[in-house]
Amino acid sequence: MDIAICVIAFNRLASLKRLLSSLDNAVYPCAVKLYISVDKSDTNAVEKCAEEYIWKFGDKEVILHEENLGLRKHVINCGNLLKKHDAVIMLEDDIIVAPGFMLFARAAVEEYANRKEIAGISLYSFHINYHSTQPFIPLKEDSDVFMMQNAQSWGQVWMREAWNEFKVWYDENSGEFGMMPHLPSSICGWSNKSWLKYHTRYCIEKDKYFIYPYISYTSCFSDVGEHVKDSTPLFQTPMSLEIEIRSHFHPTVKYDTYFENQRIYEWLGMSHDELCIDYYGDSGNRKACRYWLSRLLLPFKVVKSFGLQLRPYELNIRYSVAGNDLFLYDTEQQEEVVFSEEYRNRQFFYLYGTQYIDKKSLEGEIEIYKQSNLSQKKTISSLEQTIQGQLHTISILQKKLIYWKRGTIVAFLIIILISILLLH
Repeated sequence: MDIAICVIAFNRLASLKRLLSSLDNAVYPCAVKLYISVDKSDTNAVEKCAEEYIWKFGDKEVILHEENLGLRKHVINCGNLLKKHDAVIMLEDDIIVAPGFMLFARAAVEEYANRKEIAGISLYSFHINYHSTQPFIPLKEDSDVFMMQNAQSWGQVWMREAWNEFKVWYDENSGEFGMMPHLPSSICGWSNKSWLKYHTRYCIEKDKYFIYPYISYTSCFSDVGEHVKDSTPLFQTPMSLEIEIRSHFHPTVKYDTYFENQRIYEWLGMSHDELCIDYYGDSGNRKACRYWLSRLLLPFKVVKSFGLQLRPYELNIRYSVAGNDLFLYDTEQQEEVVFSEEYRNRQFFYLYGTQYIDKKSLEGEIEIYKQSNLSQKKTISSLEQTIQGQLHTISILQKKLIYWKRGTIVAFLIIILISILLLH
């Protein structure tokens, strides 16, 4: 199985050096061809770094583009390397790899290279739902991996046959697209410079999945760059440092593009056409299903409700945990919504492990802080005035002391003079 590595770089020198350093510290069971593909930018520092870098684990080839392709075209262009290799590990420059990433990639490719429903292999594992930035915990069963209908860009393996199928679809669907009811609105809103939105749309429309590890073999720094205005640690994820890789690749857990577990349909005894699973609030029931599973308070009849205590959240459905935090609605029957602060606090505490603080309360806390600071400033000002007054008093006393000393000396001299006159 011939698997190469392709590093995708542009103008982030420090990012590239960090990624190459992590590649140096990884384990490789055999020689590996390394490509460093550098898009044209205003600096030649990245090109110089790529050319001077010494790859100790096989052949190295630097691909320098004479004109700027942009991220989308650049990444898609790197897919052409699959004409030479069975699989290629794609690494953008703002990630790092775990020591065992190559061992996991090889084991996964051997298992899934000829599986028609698999569009690729992710080296990254989500700990948040990137649509809503809410915490995400995948359900763990017997396998070391699970399936998800989201393509990946923070470390992924493309396999020749799967990539060729995607490329045929992409060539026919590479035009701009707006909101679509079967796609997450966040993806539809991504810039046209994104290649990932097309790969994810392909997975959804063709019912393909990526294989995901439960523990990540990459992590993402989201460094400032062409498409990132502010760096954030939001997408840093726990990363495996294991060298001995287990190979139990028989996943039974599947998640859709909204990060919703597909087993919920079975547990609730409903079909995809009947039920919208919307725990994270990203779907919004845009397909207009009759039944709607949601944490939101909606103006429909509650058929069944669940508490939110177990993690991941779907276990509360699996074990029918009693409570009023997650609701199965019948959208054909209207009912009044009853909001309570207790409900809101339970939701917030389950998600983030802390009490909810609304804007008004937060503003109140800020005002108390300001008043406290103002009071402290007044106290300091009063102390300063007192000190100034004391310094003024000391100055007066010092002057009086000087006058007293002078008067004492004069009086002493007069006494001596009188004594001398009396003696004569």
